[in-house]
Amino acid sequence: MKNSNNAARQENKKALPKFILTVVLSLALGGVLGFALVTLNLQDFQGALDGAGLFFTNHTAPWLLIALPVAELAVCLPVYFSAKKQLAAWDGEDEAVSGQADVKLSVCLWVTGLCTVAALFLLAAMFAGFVGNKGTERMMPAPMFFGGLAAFLADLLVPMVLQQKLIDLTKRLYPEKKGSVYDPKFQKKWYDSCDEAERALIGQCAFKAYRAMCYTCMGLWVVFLLGGMFFDWGFLSALAVCIVWGVGQSVYSWWCLKLDRPGGKL
Repeated sequence: MKNSNNAARQENKKALPKFILTVVLSLALGGVLGFALVTLNLQDFQGALDGAGLFFTNHTAPWLLIALPVAELAVCLPVYFSAKKQLAAWDGEDEAVSGQADVKLSVCLWVTGLCTVAALFLLAAMFAGFVGNKGTERMMPAPMFFGGLAAFLADLLVPMVLQQKLIDLTKRLYPEKKGSVYDPKFQKKWYDSCDEAERALIGQCAFKAYRAMCYTCMGLWVVFLLGGMFFDWGFLSALAVCIVWGVGQSVYSWWCLKLDRPGGKL
């Protein structure tokens, strides 16, 4: 026990100077940034920011919604058909061929997930522009608004169909895999069909994602804190970030406690 305490003290003593330096540099950077924001003409900057936001929500977001499924298909379909062609000629034993096909399918799944998130953001931006300028001369034209809505439905349908094709092709690589993308419990069924090595890999990737989420939330909190102080953004944006951050922390801690108990399982 004594050796353990000494080791802990040594680790703390080694890490403390770097921690103090980080805090001091962060405070200094925050002070310089705050002073710069106070001395600059923030009113002009706020006006430019509002103008850019108005242009984006009224003119850019609807067109991006329309272009998104086209771009997604243009990126994913060639990769999908390339992987499909490789698997059609696969002898079932060459791991180099199966590995290349697996990478292509994973990249396509990554792209479809990002496109879904982008579509949700663009829809929110379009609604904000439409409602915020309702009844004014800057109001978004109705054809563009409804065209954006139709494009959003396509933005949801295209990733779903693509993911179904990608998952079905993945099952040719791994016949033991179970689940359909149209099943609400798809992720659980897919996870249950993974072996121990795959689950360990999922856990490592999930931990990396959790750390990235924490760093991202911290950065966004700083941005929205300054925005609330100097640009009249209010506190709701910071609240939203803190809710996501708190949910991630709570879910992680809850499952650590649950799985650490005897017989604990997902």
